[in-house]
Amino acid sequence: MSEQRPTLLVVDDKPNMLRLMAKVMKQDAAVRTAENGAEALRILASEPIDVVLCDLKMPDMDGLSVLRASKRLRPQAEFVLMTAYATVGTAVEALKLGAYDYLTKPFEPDAARVTLLRALSRAAPLEQAAEPGHEVLPGLIARSRVMQELAELVKRVADSNATALILGETGTGKERVARAVHELSPRASRRFVALNCAAVPAELLESELFGHARGAFTGATGDRKGLFEEADGGSLFLDEVGDMRPSLQAKLTRALEERAIRRVGEAKERSVDVRLIAATHRDLESMVKAGTFREDLWYRLNVALIRIPPLRDRREDIDLLARYFLSEQVERSHGARIRGLSEAASEALRTHDWPGNVRQLRSAVERACVMARDDEIGLSALPPEVLRPSEDGEGDPVLAEGTWAEALDKGRFDAGRRYLQALMRRFDGRVADAAAHAHVERESFYRLLRKHDVDAAMYRRRSTPPRRGS
Repeated sequence: MSEQRPTLLVVDDKPNMLRLMAKVMKQDAAVRTAENGAEALRILASEPIDVVLCDLKMPDMDGLSVLRASKRLRPQAEFVLMTAYATVGTAVEALKLGAYDYLTKPFEPDAARVTLLRALSRAAPLEQAAEPGHEVLPGLIARSRVMQELAELVKRVADSNATALILGETGTGKERVARAVHELSPRASRRFVALNCAAVPAELLESELFGHARGAFTGATGDRKGLFEEADGGSLFLDEVGDMRPSLQAKLTRALEERAIRRVGEAKERSVDVRLIAATHRDLESMVKAGTFREDLWYRLNVALIRIPPLRDRREDIDLLARYFLSEQVERSHGARIRGLSEAASEALRTHDWPGNVRQLRSAVERACVMARDDEIGLSALPPEVLRPSEDGEGDPVLAEGTWAEALDKGRFDAGRRYLQALMRRFDGRVADAAAHAHVERESFYRLLRKHDVDAAMYRRRSTPPRRGS
């Protein structure tokens, strides 16, 4: 990549637009052009493309469909949408699907060039990072920009000996990041010792951390090292440190300040050389204000702060992670017959909010491998909670579009499937009402639902029984 110019693919059914953008970008990139979506997909499948510039409204395949396919074929490529029909809904939809930006026609060529140069500058390091395994850090699979930036931060933190604090929701991979800090540090040859503070009874946690002397308490039949001593020379990872009771927080603060510990039941101090890495899903700053977490410990921990974004804020990683977890299952023979995910299943994974983050996604893929009826994972194999539509209806395109014909005319909903989903969501799965709104005969509407793999029953709320005839 260092010796080659980046490659830009321009997709538009207007030859004059293809010629214009090729001229504008010829000094900055090798430009490939395609007059329709099908041709663009052939190029994406066979050539290394760094950035795609694609028109939204084209006869055979709209720009959002090309975007979805692009993220499967060239997940590392950046995508810029251009349209004369730009609306807030279009922009939000494109960005949710992983687009970098969009241009509204007519646009100034120089302004378009600036946007594309930014996209090209983003794409180059991602291509390099997208080598086999897509490991941005040891054991951490990702390709999103925010995770690339997190990886750079982790590498800087690893080079120091500072105490590190990792914040993130449950299931985001805090222990994996902690291990990466250790493995990239000068302490990598020594031990990495991990403890989940929430998993140890409060009365035993002190002994677990600092050790105890014989007879210190009932059942202490001999001297025992704690985890600080076990990790001497290496790294100690304390997960869910926010669950630690205040009295033990004070002892941990002292251990960090003095770089020494006392075993329970002993007066002797023992020097330890430990790099502490702490993590929690709790809001420690709010706990400090509420008086439930010691302010001095907060300052001791918050030397090098690493925040892991939730999976819903980096949706471009979902496809990559799902494929990775699927390959794991195939290797373990739990999904040996499975060769991939259907487009409908992939879309369901991409649009789910994943409150359990990466851990929940892994579990969903494992379940799907077991439940799949053939060699491709379809919607029916996914867990019900992944298929359940959102309750708030945010961004529902039906609020902006009217009939089925009007929706398709905008070229926005991937051959109507998104329109049907939104319509079912608005009418709680009531087919008769949805068909009337779309100006489609009920029987024809049922055929459309079957064709686009939309299950009306999935959208019926338990508190709202379906009306007769729907």
